Amino acid sequence: MDNVVKTLFVSLCFEGSYTVSDLDAFMAAGSTSVSNLILEHFNQTGLTINELVVYLYLSYWQQNHQEAPDLATIANLTQLSQADLFAVINNLIQKKAIQLTSTVNHAGQTSDHYDLSPLLIQLLGTQTAEASQPEPAQGSSLFSMVEVEFGRPLSPIEQQTIRAWLEEDHYAPEMIQLALREAVLNQAYSLRYMDRVLINWEKRHLTTPQQVQADKDRQNGL
Repeated sequence: MDNVVKTLFVSLCFEGSYTVSDLDAFMAAGSTSVSNLILEHFNQTGLTINELVVYLYLSYWQQNHQEAPDLATIANLTQLSQADLFAVINNLIQKKAIQLTSTVNHAGQTSDHYDLSPLLIQLLGTQTAEASQPEPAQGSSLFSMVEVEFGRPLSPIEQQTIRAWLEEDHYAPEMIQLALREAVLNQAYSLRYMDRVLINWEKRHLTTPQQVQADKDRQNGL
C-alpha cells in the first residue's frame, strides 16, 4: 500500500473515524492503476464521459480478473443498460481506443478480450509528435489572436484545427485572420463558424482578402 494512504488511514484510526478492521478491508479491496496520460490528456482522446467510464471499468476488470469481462456486471457497475454498454464499447472500438481480440482455450472454446493499449499508444504518439515539432511562428501568432478575440485559451484540439488550416488546407494566415474577424463581427466565437466561412470562400475561389472585399462590394452594389 502507498505510504501516504497508509499514513492517512493510521491518522483516521487514531482520531476514531475508522477502525483497524476498516483499514484491513481497504487493503483487501486492492486498487486499480490508471495511466496519468489518460487523465491529463482526456480532452485529446475524443471520448465522452460514458466512454471514459466504461474504458476505466474494462481496465479495472482486466487488472483484477483472469476471465473475460462480464458485461452484465460492468453494465450494473456503470449504471448502464446492457444495450447502452454494448453501444459504448462499439464506439470505443470505432474510435480505436480499444481492440476486440478473441482467444481459444485448450477445450476449443472462444472468449473475447479487450485490448486497452490502443488509446495509450495514440496518446503517446500525440505527445511525441508535439514534442518533436516546433510550433510554426504563423501558428503561434494565430493562436494568440484567436485567444484574445475569444477571451479564453484554445484547447489542444482547437490548436490542431488551426494547424490543419495552415498545413493541410493551406489557407493563407491572412484569410484565417479575416475569418476570425467575420466570427467576431457576428459574435460567433467558435472555430466551427470560422471553418464554415473558410470553406465557403474556398468553394467560391476567394483566396485573398482583396477578393473577399471585392465580392462583398459586388453584393452591396458598390
